[in-house]
Formats: sequence, structure tokens, C-alpha cells
Amino acid sequence: MRRKDKELRGSSNGIIDGYRKWLRVRIQGLDWLQKLRAVRDKEAEAPEENEEVRTLKVELEGARATKEKFKSMAIKVQREYDELRDVNMATTEALERETKRAGKEEHGQNKFQGTLWGSNSELKLRRDEKDQSRVEGMIMKDELKACLRLKRNLS
Repeated sequence: MRRKDKELRGSSNGIIDGYRKWLRVRIQGLDWLQKLRAVRDKEAEAPEENEEVRTLKVELEGARATKEKFKSMAIKVQREYDELRDVNMATTEALERETKRAGKEEHGQNKFQGTLWGSNSELKLRRDEKDQSRVEGMIMKDELKACLRLKRNLS
């Protein structure tokens, strides 16, 4: 194996040297390949920048800076929006809980008020009965006195 590697790497090898010579001859016949090399060499050279190009580059850098500024502002606004949305959701949830609690409390008050109204009606009826029995008692007393007077007068 070592011998093959050495033969392939060496310049004294007839097969590889023959291929290299053939390749040089073949490339010399191709005009476009030389033009391609020339174009590549020209591209490698930096063209001189004129004033307009420099101005455009400065404007481009300014535009990039402005873009970054707007991008950071957009990110900031998005964060503020997210925070406000979270606060709004929390406030809405708290409001819903308070509304539910107030509804339960109002229901309890209405129930208590109904109970008080019923008790008040019962007390009113009892008071009316008591007043009626007083009136009846007073009438009976008056009738008893009248009977006693009549008895005294008859006796």
C-alpha cells in the first residue's frame, strides 16, 4: 500500500504526469475558461467607490439603524401590550368574582328581607288579634257594668 501511495504522490509517475499534460493541453483549447479566470480576477479586485456609492452606503447604514430602532420599539410595545392584556384579564376575572359574590350576597339579603316581611306580617296579625280582643274585652266590661247597674236598679 505504501508503494501505491508514493507512486500516486510522486512526480515521476508516468500515468499522473501524462494526465496532467493532457489536462493542460485540453484547458488551453477552451477560451471561456480563461475568460472565467479573468472575470474572477476582476471581481477579486475591489472597484473604486465613487461619491454616490459612499452616500448610498451611509444611507443604507442609517436605514439599518432606523430599522433596528423601530424593531426594538415594536418589541417594547408588544411587551407592554402583553402586560396590559394580562392586567386586563386579571381585572376581568376579579370583577367576575366580585359580581358573583355580590349576587350571592343580594340573594341572601332578599331571602332575609322575605323572612322579615313574613315575620312582620305575623306580628301585625297578632297585634290585630290582640287589639280585637282588647276591644272585645272593653265591650264585655262595659256590658258587665251595665248589667250590674241594671241589677242594682232592679233590686
